[in-house]
Amino acid sequence: MVGSTLMGENSHFKKALSDFTFDAAYGDSIRHLHDSGYSPEEIKEYLRSDSLTVSRICEVINKYEETGTADGKRYEYVKEYDPYGRASFVRKRTDDGNN
Repeated sequence: MVGSTLMGENSHFKKALSDFTFDAAYGDSIRHLHDSGYSPEEIKEYLRSDSLTVSRICEVINKYEETGTADGKRYEYVKEYDPYGRASFVRKRTDDGNN
């Protein structure tokens, strides 16, 4: 019984780790190309990676569009530095520049 529970938890961890590494490797590129007007098929061709599929690219785009829009407003994350040089990301509206 215990072994099957650990296997289930391990699969969730592996999925989360896979999603994280995929987003770290391709997320920003996919979002940038999507914002530039490329279709998922064009993005796949442009990035030329065996690990990319059109459906996976569409997942990233859908997630980006869901999280990038709140209350009909567009947001982006901007890197800012505090007086001690520590970086942090601040969410700002892109339509008029207010937080």
